[in-house]
Amino acid sequence: IMRTEPKHWARAFFPPGANCESVDNNLCESFNNAIIESRFYPIITQQEMIRKKMLVRVQEQRAKGAKWKGKICPSILKKLQ
Repeated sequence: IMRTEPKHWARAFFPPGANCESVDNNLCESFNNAIIESRFYPIITQQEMIRKKMLVRVQEQRAKGAKWKGKICPSILKKLQ
């Protein structure tokens, strides 16, 4: 059962002027910035460093998400106010 209505998270419900392209671009830039250090290592080491970094990030985001009480995330609430 979905507790959050799709209009809060599904791209199909976003207005045409939403910053979708900007979000995609920022995601790539953030990822590239996060792997700068690992670029100077051999490929296996590089991928292991990226894997570890991603696992830590996922766990941090999961912990933050567990604290949310509302239907939408706090950053969107700030924009709406």
